[in-house]
Amino acid sequence: MSDEPRPPQGPPEPPPAPPDLAPDGPTELVEGNDGELVERLSAGTATLLLAWLIGTGAASALLAAWIFAAFLLGRRLGAADLFSSIGFYVALFGASGPTLLWLTGRAQGHSLGWFAWTAAKIGVAMIGSILLVVGLGLLMVGAGFGPGFLPVSAILVGTTLLLSMLWAIVTWSADRYIAGERVEGPDAGS
Repeated sequence: MSDEPRPPQGPPEPPPAPPDLAPDGPTELVEGNDGELVERLSAGTATLLLAWLIGTGAASALLAAWIFAAFLLGRRLGAADLFSSIGFYVALFGASGPTLLWLTGRAQGHSLGWFAWTAAKIGVAMIGSILLVVGLGLLMVGAGFGPGFLPVSAILVGTTLLLSMLWAIVTWSADRYIAGERVEGPDAGS
């Protein structure tokens, strides 16, 4: 072994992109904590995807709340109602559905049926937890369940299942688009 100092080396050159990864696609390669290359969404794609999922989920939940109030309660909700604190939580409920669905099934090549089934399970778990909290709250304050509790609960579960189908279509379409652009690239069709 020699004691001669080694000449300084510059930063290592990044390895070339895999041949099937589009250079201007929606994903990029980054180095993970363990030094391995990891593919992730680019910042622009992640931002657009998040806006798409949150916007669709929140808007659909607020629309469902408006329809529910109009037909079942006989009350038309105005902008002040929809943008109140209750409206915020309804929108948050809706926004979390497609986002959770994306995190569950992204980039794994699942079918629309898989997304629909998983969205239904997520939706039922979400509305079930809300109904459980409401039911426990009623019991804690000494109130009983009225005759309308079960029909209204069934309507809420049904509405959530309808919403979950929208979540499935939106999430599946985003997944298919990103998967196609990831491999083919934006200029593949021309």
